[in-house]
Amino acid sequence: MRAAICAAWCALAVLIPVRAAEPTPQTVDELDARLAEVLAQGHVPGASVAVIEGGQVVLLKGYGYADVAAKIAVTPDTIFRAGSISKSFTGIAVMTLVEQNKLDLDARLAELAPEVKFSNPWEKTNPVRLVHLLEHTTGWPDISLHTYLVDGKDWTALKGIEEASGDYTSRYRPGYFPLYNNAGPAVAGYILEKVSGTTFAAYLRDDVLKPMGMPTSDFDMPAALQARLSKSYEPDGSETPYQYITLPPAGSLATSARELAQIVRFFIGRGTVDGNAVLSPKSVERIEHSESTLASSNGFDSGYGLGNAPFPDSGLSFRGHNGSIDSFTSVFGYRAADGMGFVLLANGGDGVDFTSDAAQVVKSYLVRNSTLKPPPATNVPAEELARYAGFYRTITPPNRLTQPYTDILGFTRVAALDDRLVAGGKDFFPSGPHSFRRADRDTPSLAFVEDRGHIYKVGPFNAQLQEPLWKMAVLWLAGVLIAIGLVLSLVMLPVWLVALARGRLKQRGGAAVRFVPVLGYVTLIATFALPLLQITTSGMMALHRLADVAPYSLTIFVASIVFPLCAVIGLWLAWRRTDASRFARFYAATACLGLTAAATYAARMGWVGAATWNM
Repeated sequence: MRAAICAAWCALAVLIPVRAAEPTPQTVDELDARLAEVLAQGHVPGASVAVIEGGQVVLLKGYGYADVAAKIAVTPDTIFRAGSISKSFTGIAVMTLVEQNKLDLDARLAELAPEVKFSNPWEKTNPVRLVHLLEHTTGWPDISLHTYLVDGKDWTALKGIEEASGDYTSRYRPGYFPLYNNAGPAVAGYILEKVSGTTFAAYLRDDVLKPMGMPTSDFDMPAALQARLSKSYEPDGSETPYQYITLPPAGSLATSARELAQIVRFFIGRGTVDGNAVLSPKSVERIEHSESTLASSNGFDSGYGLGNAPFPDSGLSFRGHNGSIDSFTSVFGYRAADGMGFVLLANGGDGVDFTSDAAQVVKSYLVRNSTLKPPPATNVPAEELARYAGFYRTITPPNRLTQPYTDILGFTRVAALDDRLVAGGKDFFPSGPHSFRRADRDTPSLAFVEDRGHIYKVGPFNAQLQEPLWKMAVLWLAGVLIAIGLVLSLVMLPVWLVALARGRLKQRGGAAVRFVPVLGYVTLIATFALPLLQITTSGMMALHRLADVAPYSLTIFVASIVFPLCAVIGLWLAWRRTDASRFARFYAATACLGLTAAATYAARMGWVGAATWNM
């Protein structure tokens, strides 16, 4: 779920005050002490850490408790659920079959697995291919909350895929834009089963995990592993129940920090770990580069690869992957050229990911003696840069549930200067004709490309479309109307409540012309604020509030119907209630025009009658 709201969260991050920087740890002991501090500040019940320098583990330690009630301490061998880090192993496994000439990344899904049902309006010209499943470029939205929370115990890989198949609809041409998606890697895992003739978990165990030096890690949960599994915890401290996921290749890996450190050493060793060659260096290079997007065809290949992602932060670049499942969170990162990397596993609290304090502390330690050495900028004509200037709207929301937040928070203004672009207040210098590097990074992180008369801004995880100024003006006007209506409602509500209590509204056009718009704004706020409150809250309980048909989700459903009705009724009252004051009618008309704009937007997204349990 964290991955599903990455775009919205990154947009919110610019509003969060930057804290004073802590001194960078200079020794392993200082790093150990600092990690203990930040994990405690993040209310993490238990965590396990591995730090690698020079290709060797220099810190391997557990912090806190695997079982809080029983006071069982976390050790380097405590088992955690790694969530979406599983996708990195799925990509490695597929590449082992590519090396054996048993799979081709360009093979069509319709030919590899015709039993997998999907919809692609561009199948004749832009078919869904195996590479798209792994690089998240199928055009499919992420799986719905309902599918995400279904317990898939004893399910076959095909049954899990069929459960999620309602989401397999390409919203844009496959091979165009990145959109993180849990179903794609799961379908790739099913194809691996068909080709290998064994189960996904068995193939990974025998052909990937054990050769990499991870003998007890598993995509199943045998009794021996279950006995070492940490418990995980909700934000309120209650235990999160264990759940078997429906799409294991996308997130069911169970492992320890000691063993997960091997994937860092695998990438540092360019496919060889402790003398065991799992993949060739050429295959590892392929894993680390995106080759199936519109941007990559224009020279930008530093996006999401085959289960391998760039870290979206400043400074020296790391690659790796995040994970999140059942209140467990995880992240591994590495810089292969420098022989360094790390693993973080947590069982609750604020958790760990690319941007968590714990990850930042480890990265700052690892690069403490390094300096940023960006490559020289490429000369791009000023007139070409000017074409990229304008306003951009996100066109790759993870799903309908997150679309309004990525829409509203994801707008970007790009300005062109003589030698660079400025996006989101950051300077981007050309590193190629279409690739751009942020000033505080050492690798490209954006591409600007044109296709079929449109200009797109493409990053590792999403894409935006350049919008004409007239459309931006319409959106701005709609936002102003909504804001005016909201402000008037807040200001006048106490006044009208007093007048209503004193019986003074009957002779002034009645209460409805005043309170129907107020009800509209209350329900408008409920429609969009209640889901956001849960999306930005960690833990499985928050997801269940949206995924279960219960009072919380039903409140959102009803509110999303009421506010459009209030818009229509309020406009009718503003026209018909000539006995009301001019101000009351002006208020009703203005406020309800704003509500109408919001209702039109909600209808376009499928948010009128928002059934969050199906989103």
